[in-house]
Amino acid sequence: MTEARSPKLHTEREGTGGTPRPVEALALSRSYTLGDGSELAILQGVDLAIESGEAVAIVGASGSGKSTLLHLLGALDQPTSGEIRVGGRSLTGRSSQELARLRNRFVGFVFQFHHLLREFTSVENVMLPGLIDGRPRGEMRERARELLEAVGLGERLEHRPGQLSGGEQQRVAVARALANDPVVLLADEPSGNLDTRTSEALHDLLFQIREQRNLSLVLVTHNRELASRADRTLLLREGSLEPTEISREDTWSATTADRETP
Repeated sequence: MTEARSPKLHTEREGTGGTPRPVEALALSRSYTLGDGSELAILQGVDLAIESGEAVAIVGASGSGKSTLLHLLGALDQPTSGEIRVGGRSLTGRSSQELARLRNRFVGFVFQFHHLLREFTSVENVMLPGLIDGRPRGEMRERARELLEAVGLGERLEHRPGQLSGGEQQRVAVARALANDPVVLLADEPSGNLDTRTSEALHDLLFQIREQRNLSLVLVTHNRELASRADRTLLLREGSLEPTEISREDTWSATTADRETP
């Protein structure tokens, strides 16, 4: 999709080097109204700037708001206050349709569960974001084939999700996330349902893609090894982000049997 297709999405701010940052959050807050009318604050005044090609891990205890923050950054939810910019484009005041178009074009998602359409083949699943964006079917089929080959699934093009292993399903999900050449890849516990060996292979793939494409990567994880590979690790605690170092005493890390509930 060229910029000419979405003239309403031009409200750009520049980051370092004179180019828009892939993702930026300014004084971001999110709260929810409970049944008794009281307010539950999840995020309070969060500031975050992701540079091009940077990998940032967001860690914290279960229920601290990590998935909430990721959903806000990816325009899946809207903040109570504050501003989010994706590729320099402010999300403030956008209609649902505009947010959906921006999200599909500029953000790639990889979740703990692959969310593939079971009746579609690998190629068809990867084609979907581009087809939604209005790109020609032939172009997207070739794009999907190239991406699947890039993630090591060149021989699984016509397989449906039920015919793939868990690791292969996640690789299809990664390829799908790259279909529209996003400015940022948001990954929420991407290896949370995988065994240790398969998890390590997926982590290698994510960082290989980041290196090859100079793609910004934001990871929400309980996995200490994955967090340690990021350029920065940020701890979400009591609604705020703070820099942190990885250690064996981290209370936020989890074993493969202790998964976060979004």
